[in-house]
Amino acid sequence: MPDSRTLQEFSLVRGGPFFELERGLRLIKPPRFRTGWAALLLVVVSWLPLVVLSLFEGEGSLHRLFAEFQVHAELLLSLPVLVVAEPYIDTRVSEAAREFLRADLVEDPSRGSFEESVSAMKRWRDVPQVELALLGITIALALLTTMDTSRSWMVEAGTSHRPSLAGGWYLCVSQPLERFLMLRWLWRGIVWAVFLWRVSRLPLRLVPTHPDQAAGLGFLAIHQACFSPLVFAAAVPVAAYSFRTNADAITEAPISYVMPQILFAVLACVVVFVPLAFFCRQMVQAKRESDAWFSAVAAHHSQRFEDKWFHTRANTKILGADEFSSMADLGTSFMSARKMKLFPWDKRPVMAVALSALAPLVILLALDRQFLAVLNQLRQSVS
Repeated sequence: MPDSRTLQEFSLVRGGPFFELERGLRLIKPPRFRTGWAALLLVVVSWLPLVVLSLFEGEGSLHRLFAEFQVHAELLLSLPVLVVAEPYIDTRVSEAAREFLRADLVEDPSRGSFEESVSAMKRWRDVPQVELALLGITIALALLTTMDTSRSWMVEAGTSHRPSLAGGWYLCVSQPLERFLMLRWLWRGIVWAVFLWRVSRLPLRLVPTHPDQAAGLGFLAIHQACFSPLVFAAAVPVAAYSFRTNADAITEAPISYVMPQILFAVLACVVVFVPLAFFCRQMVQAKRESDAWFSAVAAHHSQRFEDKWFHTRANTKILGADEFSSMADLGTSFMSARKMKLFPWDKRPVMAVALSALAPLVILLALDRQFLAVLNQLRQSVS
């Protein structure tokens, strides 16, 4: 088994200006990676001022703020998840990278190229210009975003276009902060996808008879499911917006109401698992070669087996004969190779990502006591 000590520090998130800022503020203290304080600070900065400023503007503004699910779902649920999920995702991604060496998928001649891919991933992760560019995009979106006047708590009383104090804070601080964290995770996902692409270009030692039916790459789909918390965090604003703008459709047309969230779940599954398609070329090649090799071996073995037991008078007793055991073992290996997938996916990780995308909608419907009603109407529509 190759030594994987050089990958002990493999990390997708432990780098970049924002991470260094968190460490400088002692919100993260290496080697521990506790993000609870960072998540709490973000909530204090993004959500608490909305309450204070709404209270300053009057009890009516505070009541309108608490009457809207969307802002609380974004800032009290989605935003903390984007931060708290970092240690979990970082651990799982690091394990996935080391698994290429532990499982002997990358042999010694390609070890240097693999480590160079790891180094390139770290350089991409730590480029300060990227996070500065993401910050610039966030500021540009904040300047270009028009205020939604239908959200009454965001509009100053007695006007129809001027933002309230709470609305101004939300547009200038809270919403940009959430967007920046999502864009940063998007960049990290791109870095991880590029790393997988570079590894897929190496001559991997794939095993068509591997029990995972993915030539030994089945671990990738399992580890890709670690991005489920991010899918949940991204699905929260989608569900909250749909809940706020299409409340009447819950009772009138439940299928059309839940359809956007279902489409988002499908899109999330595609985005999370599409990087695994980089390995399809080598998997197809390995399956093609194994089919030809196993066919030749099976034909040779079967001919000798039949020659001994059917075309001649064998003096050996059938019971306990080694040939029958080897014939069964060869058949098992042959069927395992034939069942090998051409894409390293598994239904359980896909279901985990899909359920993470649908979970926010279920939570909002439960809070509004509409979950059972929607289920009954959906059952009636289907039947």
